[in-house]
Amino acid sequence: MDKESPVLELKAFVLLLFAVLVGCATGVLTCLSGVKVPQAVIAGGAAAGAALLWAKGVL
Repeated sequence: MDKESPVLELKAFVLLLFAVLVGCATGVLTCLSGVKVPQAVIAGGAAAGAALLWAKGVL
């Protein structure tokens, strides 16, 4: 049996998971604060990008 290589390395998976969680949390909290949905999506995307860059630097 050949051992298949993973689709994503563990480090890449952790970085992307962290970025998605931060982005979703930011988007939801921004939306709940009364901001319109498109603005909350933009805020979540920006937070996800920043979280990805920050976590990449930390790890």
